[in-house]
Amino acid sequence: MRLPFVIVLCLILEKWTCIVGFSVLPRTSSRRITSLASAPPETSTTKRKKPLSPAEILANMGQKEEDDYPKLFEESLYDDMQKILLTLEKRVNEGPGSLTLMEVEELKTGGDRVLLEMKEKETERVGSLSAAAAPPTSPALVEAPPDEPAPAAVVQEAASIAESPTEIPPEFDENALLFAIGQMDARKVSAMLEAGLEMDEATTNAAFWEVVKTVDLAEAQDKALPAEVSIMLHHIFDADLRHLLTREKITKNVTCMQPDDSDGVAGAARKMNYIFDDGDHKNLPLKEGRRCEGGNCCDKCSRNIFPTFATEAESNLQTFPELCSLTFNDLETVSAATILQFVRLVERVRRTISHEYGVPLSTILPLQAYSRKYVAGTTQQGGGGGEGDFVTLHTDEATHDGYHYSCVLYLSTQGQDFEGGNFVFNDPAKVDEEAEKQKAKMQEESDEIDERLLESLSRGEFLDEALIESVEKVEDSGDALEALEGEIRRAGRELTPFHPKRGAAVIFSSGWENMHEVDKITSGVRYAVPCFFTTCPVPDEAYTQMNVGKPKTDEDIADDWLHLLLAHRKEEPMESVGRVKELLMKWHYMCTPLSEH
Repeated sequence: MRLPFVIVLCLILEKWTCIVGFSVLPRTSSRRITSLASAPPETSTTKRKKPLSPAEILANMGQKEEDDYPKLFEESLYDDMQKILLTLEKRVNEGPGSLTLMEVEELKTGGDRVLLEMKEKETERVGSLSAAAAPPTSPALVEAPPDEPAPAAVVQEAASIAESPTEIPPEFDENALLFAIGQMDARKVSAMLEAGLEMDEATTNAAFWEVVKTVDLAEAQDKALPAEVSIMLHHIFDADLRHLLTREKITKNVTCMQPDDSDGVAGAARKMNYIFDDGDHKNLPLKEGRRCEGGNCCDKCSRNIFPTFATEAESNLQTFPELCSLTFNDLETVSAATILQFVRLVERVRRTISHEYGVPLSTILPLQAYSRKYVAGTTQQGGGGGEGDFVTLHTDEATHDGYHYSCVLYLSTQGQDFEGGNFVFNDPAKVDEEAEKQKAKMQEESDEIDERLLESLSRGEFLDEALIESVEKVEDSGDALEALEGEIRRAGRELTPFHPKRGAAVIFSSGWENMHEVDKITSGVRYAVPCFFTTCPVPDEAYTQMNVGKPKTDEDIADDWLHLLLAHRKEEPMESVGRVKELLMKWHYMCTPLSEH
């Protein structure tokens, strides 16, 4: 949008007037004149007369002035025209970058609606002219009588219609779909999609912003959400997965693993050591197979990397500023746009898991999803979304036995927003005999130095220079303690780093086949959204204990969206905990139509 306002406005008006054959009167005008008496061309010698008023023109035409004239378009279309002009005026007055993404989307959607309705009106007009020009006994276009030739414009328009293919029914027309979305006519959109039409990415995003606008309006008017909101969201979620499946994906299949409880005393000792030392997690005895405690996982495990899981616009922290700090427990001051976008992304993950692993969508529920901030030079205090500059080696299913599938979605880019902070899969390395011998030799030398050091100290002797040099040599070879820790961490392991980029996501099975960690961040701030899903079923009794159980109508689903996510009310901690618990248990019922419950 770099064209000056006047040029843009002229282009728009030129396009509209070419289509409909008349000028658009100001929105505030209460009178619209549909036909004017033609006047002779004015010459330089003609004396300019005072312009006739609308009443005088009508009087000269033998018509009586009326208070109201038929409206050319729906009232909402004039609102669209006015909004378009006001948006363009804002862009001119405030300069580049003054329009938000939402305003740009509304400008495009409104313009498309205006053009669509004007085309429909013009089609009706041409059709009526064609019918008047053609003899009533013949459906085809024939020549006009010699004494009364048909106007050239009418013949040309009628010929154009005759040559064009059969008109596509409105329900199969993409412009009609966009128009229905702009009117939040969810049921008409449903009919078009069932007939075979598809929402492309631009149309899907336009639908999202129409939902946001409807939610904001309902809140401003203190009204319940209309059922159209949830129906439209379901269509958006369906389209999102279809779009994702056309993008790049990198998959690595791995063998499912779980703890081995049959490894005798040595195995038990290693398990105990793992419990008391996070760094020893890699030494936990394992066996093949999927644990999936209490759930219904498939027997396949993998790692999936989506370089563009979310587009630039969908992960833009200027458009969705609260996206980098969102938790479901505290939504009072979070915009409806950000809440809906966060849910949209989490639901996209849930549907991707169902597609990748062949698990029924109705059996997958989010157990936890939140934004996580990693800051260089900080230490995490507590769990969840606490700040920190690294994450130790761990397995998600070991952290919580209900975690069956995991995802990390990135909201910042390595090398641009932060340094370090790789996401790393940590696997057992293939045995290298030569490396094992070298490792054993280094261990023997270290043990020998330790023994000599202890002997000297036990005798109360000062350390001799040779011993000091030996200790310093070992320290130098490890490049201090941090480097030594890194060597120990990598010993016998194969590390697969992923370099985070905004909009990318890693989705994987949560078992011990996918041990992972996050490297230390050396500078900057790293934002991510970890989310974890379970396949454990929710007992029916849990729904009966809720104030409002499973939704039975589209209106019920919309009510759940309002009260569990979009109410923007102040809550006590226990209230928010109960609300979030109900939200997660009802997730599938809120994010899918009644036919899939």
